Amino acid sequence: MTAKAPNGAGRSPLLFIFLTVFIDLLGFGIVIPLLPVYSKAYGASELMLGLLFAAFSGMQLLFAPVWGRLSDRIGRKPILVGGLFGTSLSYVLFAYSNSFELLMLSRLLAGFFGANISTAQAYIADVTTPENRAKGMGLIGAAFGLGFTLGPGIGGELTHISASAPGWFAAGFSCAAAIFGWINLPEPEHKPGVTRIFGFGQVVRAIGEPRIGVLFVLSYTFIFAFSSFEAMFTRFGLARFPSVFNVPANLESATMEDVLAAAPIAGRYLMGIGIISALIQGGLIRRLVPRYGETKLAVAGPLLLGLGFLVVGLATTWTWVIVGCLIMPLGFGLNNPALTSLVSRASPEREQGSFLGLNQSVSSFARMTGPPFAGLVFAYGPEVPFLIGAGLLGCSCLLARWYHGRFGATFPKKAQVPATGV
Repeated sequence: MTAKAPNGAGRSPLLFIFLTVFIDLLGFGIVIPLLPVYSKAYGASELMLGLLFAAFSGMQLLFAPVWGRLSDRIGRKPILVGGLFGTSLSYVLFAYSNSFELLMLSRLLAGFFGANISTAQAYIADVTTPENRAKGMGLIGAAFGLGFTLGPGIGGELTHISASAPGWFAAGFSCAAAIFGWINLPEPEHKPGVTRIFGFGQVVRAIGEPRIGVLFVLSYTFIFAFSSFEAMFTRFGLARFPSVFNVPANLESATMEDVLAAAPIAGRYLMGIGIISALIQGGLIRRLVPRYGETKLAVAGPLLLGLGFLVVGLATTWTWVIVGCLIMPLGFGLNNPALTSLVSRASPEREQGSFLGLNQSVSSFARMTGPPFAGLVFAYGPEVPFLIGAGLLGCSCLLARWYHGRFGATFPKKAQVPATGV
């Protein structure tokens, strides 16, 4: 990627942007296997757990435009570095949390300070040419994927040390990145008009344009379903297969130590799903796109993910749950980069960065709404969130099939797709 680094700073600005987003998503990934078990220890219902997951993405969605506009006024560096220091403080609070209320506060603060991804996108727009902007945004996608993949495994294994160790690790990592940026990150020369922060009205108008609006609907549905799985997978396992997670069959009699024993197991499964998805996105997808094209892969993605959900939801043994967990990353690995590439190619030539950023906002909204819905329907049975998710993904598959028939010919097959996150 050709980038114009300010003040002769070489590659360090883009490296810092990568680290900023990577650390935001690493911290998010670290707590994924922990929130279900920590909140269970504090007596939280599945709906409360869903709201706990939604808090982070909801704050990001609300405050990303605020941080973006503020960075236009006072500069990109203060927002990026300050956000990392604030994120570090939120994980210190997470480490000290001994109640559901403190857990919720820590997630709200993490989302508030981590809502600087729009500023990271603006920074990339400042230091790249229009021709290379989509590649720069792909760097953010790669950081998303890597942070989300490694986070659950790290968070789960750190519970062997103590319940607070994952929080301290995330806090220290964020603080170290903030110090690195404070010392090394140059303030770019701001280019007015290079990037835009989309509001709700712009989102509605964009969705009204079928060629790109349908892609946002597909992205929303896909992330809505997958975030429901993230939030409820551990609770599903605890309810249906408690022995696999080393907890008593009667969860109400489980001690804090019993519940914590589930975190490493959940983290390993979630990290495994992320690794398989990353391998597909980083390797196999580049062979499949030239042969089939992105629109066909956007059909196959939700079909496979929905099949994985169906297998997990109907599983009578843990072996079938593993089978479903092996199918799901195939769907995610095919769908996510294909949709990101389609959004990039359907966007106006000089506004690709803005529309890719808008696609991330749609994903944040899906992550905000999916877990609470899953927690609400969990009351009707641990398998219900996955079965409903399978149904939604089936509808998404049909919509993607229509999109392929309507617009597929306008997207000639090509060999490269932008990097993207999970």
